[in-house]
Amino acid sequence: MIHRSLVLSVPLLLAAVATTQKPSLEWQRRSTTIDYGSLPVGAHSLAELPIGQSWRLGANQQTVWRTQLPIIAGDKMLAPGEYVITLNRSGEAAAAIVAGSAAKGLGGSGEFRIDGQLGKADKPGKKLVIEMAKAGAAVHGNQPAHCVVQFGADEWKGAFTMPGSKTVTAGGWKVTTFSLPAACVAGRDKTPVPVATVTKNDKDCWNLVLGANEAKLVPWPEPEPQTMPGAPPPKPKTDGLPTTTGKVGVQQQKDVDPTVLDPKLVAEKPTIELLLARSSPGILTVEFLCGTEWFRLSMVEPKVKAGK
Repeated sequence: MIHRSLVLSVPLLLAAVATTQKPSLEWQRRSTTIDYGSLPVGAHSLAELPIGQSWRLGANQQTVWRTQLPIIAGDKMLAPGEYVITLNRSGEAAAAIVAGSAAKGLGGSGEFRIDGQLGKADKPGKKLVIEMAKAGAAVHGNQPAHCVVQFGADEWKGAFTMPGSKTVTAGGWKVTTFSLPAACVAGRDKTPVPVATVTKNDKDCWNLVLGANEAKLVPWPEPEPQTMPGAPPPKPKTDGLPTTTGKVGVQQQKDVDPTVLDPKLVAEKPTIELLLARSSPGILTVEFLCGTEWFRLSMVEPKVKAGK
């Protein structure tokens, strides 16, 4: 249930002048942005949000997280794309940013939340502020960061990680793999893993998602159109990009034919390390090392929208 009293308690005149804010972070030429409508602090506070309920995190619009790289929080990952987010009160001093429809970016399964602590700010503010910042040095190319939500005297803070990336061209495609930790890839039997993005003309974008026994090219999700009170329901989206399914080959590095994998490259890898991405007629192939394993993902090239 979305708790709206924090917005509705503000006089309509003040709500009407809510301003759009877009805090953003960039890591290795990939950006992540939260788009929200800030509003002045009114008579109510975050401390009043009932446990188990959610706040839409702003005014006059949905709050949307747009990301060109996966966001890692604990054992959860948000795949590249666009998602409506809310703040869920999970305990007396605990809350979480939750991404709606996070499963869409992974091909139909999984969820995403950043758990954090709810407490008092060092200095009370006069309006809603959402900020993101890097937190410490990168580890194996992956950059720690945190997000802060302040509304009046109340403050929430949660941590996440932005993985490093490497982009190569394969025919008319751009393939960007992410330096996801080996533990994330090892857990693919429980939660699919967005190991790469595949783009065409810098407009049509897919997540290359690795599951237990298959790989998928999943189009980047977009938020559902917002429905205002009393308005007719929006028309369903049509003519979207296709999802394609491909084959996965996995071997222990030490067992791979030396003509396929140079023995000099055999070593345990803490994160994904791209070997190659190539496009042959109708087939896109991506090979990488991670942990002690060698992966080959072979996909039918998806078709772009008509006219592109």
